[in-house]
Amino acid sequence: MVLNTFDIIALIFFVSCTLLYHAYYYSKVARLPRHIFKGKINIIRRTWVENMLKPGQAITAVQSLRNIHMAASFLASSSIVFIGSIIYLIFNIEQTSGIVTGRGTIALPDYLLFLKLLALMIMFLLSLLNFTLCIRLLNYLVILIGASQETIEDTMKMSAVDYITKMFSTAGIHYTFGIRGFYYTIPLIGWFLGTWLFIALTIIVLFLCLRLDYGK
Repeated sequence: MVLNTFDIIALIFFVSCTLLYHAYYYSKVARLPRHIFKGKINIIRRTWVENMLKPGQAITAVQSLRNIHMAASFLASSSIVFIGSIIYLIFNIEQTSGIVTGRGTIALPDYLLFLKLLALMIMFLLSLLNFTLCIRLLNYLVILIGASQETIEDTMKMSAVDYITKMFSTAGIHYTFGIRGFYYTIPLIGWFLGTWLFIALTIIVLFLCLRLDYGK
């Protein structure tokens, strides 16, 4: 199947909605944190850091970070499995095209199918990147929680609470983007079933993000 204008428009709509929404969302988090759920969590996260830096709270902090680390590691591993499966399908695109179209086990390469698989793989790659960055920051946080606050302040030229909160918030952003990558694979999977379904699922996921971001 050759590429057609409607599929290209649908893909542009998907990419535009995803990028524009999240650019606007994170600009509001920076400007009006108390109006956005993410901004409220960042404020609450600072109080958590303050409490965890008190004497005797290091073990509790490490256990909490370990739970997030395990979740991010599992999702990163899942992304690798999905990426490997998609790469296999791409490198055997003739067989994949034949199976999907019902024309047999071998068919001429379906370039639209190739584009759909490529878009799906890129989304999982972005999720994998964000989860690995989240894991990296969580590893640093474990060290910072147990470090001397004076050393952190002398080295980083800012208060220990501010520095740890900033790093924790950045880890949270990467975790959120990784999860969002999984959310946005839903429309991409729907694209295999039809272009209108692709557009409809894009709108549904967008409303889901609105509900999550602006809800209580």
